[in-house]
Amino acid sequence: MKYSSENTEINYFDFTHSDISSVRINEKDLVICISGCTAEQNAPGNNTGKKCHIPKLWLTLSDFRIKNALLHGISVFNVKDNAVRTNKDRQLYKSELSALEKRLCGGGDMDIFSLTVQECDGGYELLAEINIEDDERKWYHIKFACSHITAVWEEFGEAINDKLTLKQRAAILKDYIPAVFLALGHKDTPLAAKIAAGAALGYALSPIDLIPDFIPVLGYLDDVLILSGLIAIAVKLIPNDVLAECAKKAAEGRVSPKKRWYYSLPIIIIWLIIIGLIVKAIL
Repeated sequence: MKYSSENTEINYFDFTHSDISSVRINEKDLVICISGCTAEQNAPGNNTGKKCHIPKLWLTLSDFRIKNALLHGISVFNVKDNAVRTNKDRQLYKSELSALEKRLCGGGDMDIFSLTVQECDGGYELLAEINIEDDERKWYHIKFACSHITAVWEEFGEAINDKLTLKQRAAILKDYIPAVFLALGHKDTPLAAKIAAGAALGYALSPIDLIPDFIPVLGYLDDVLILSGLIAIAVKLIPNDVLAECAKKAAEGRVSPKKRWYYSLPIIIIWLIIIGLIVKAIL
């Protein structure tokens, strides 16, 4: 069975963190295949009474054109002086808009951060925040103009449970890692919060776990309890305005802290102490 919605009904869908599987131009229409979005409980055709996953959705913009686009400045964290440097946002020129259109249809890894539709001048505007994962990891705010918008999908996926499992809560907390990474170098982050953030990041970015994943149950609880607990403490201690600022910069710049061997030193020391105590007890 096929379902569909039109124009401003598209706003009943949540496209946050969804992926663009493919983009193609069909004469004057732009067809975008999206995976990973969700339908609100009052979305057309949703009879479950709950918010649901949509495995795959095709969005068609009739008589489309890119009205304008803003290229967000990229945030870069400098380890030497603990400063965040951000390039200025800038509007794209007409020639660059044409190149962007070709880039969108060229495939590759593209993510949607947000997508909304509004009426404008007898037609519609679709406002989209899109990240194109190329070498420069460009982040765009694009305004599409079109005469009509249609969304088509074939099924409603699993309903989203309002009560999060322990594993889901841990996954949400892990999303804070880039923001905590930036907050560690922020001038307004208190010392106690920096210590908590340093501990959380050191554990998160260590290639070695305190409890190896191959150990049944305990290996899983390692990430769910210890790591998520450290991140939760850091997030609680970091001031809300600082965390919000760092989260925004992390989203715009795609800050991706990397695992490094030296983050493993505290864990190695802990294991050496444990082994030493075991040997001492045996002897």
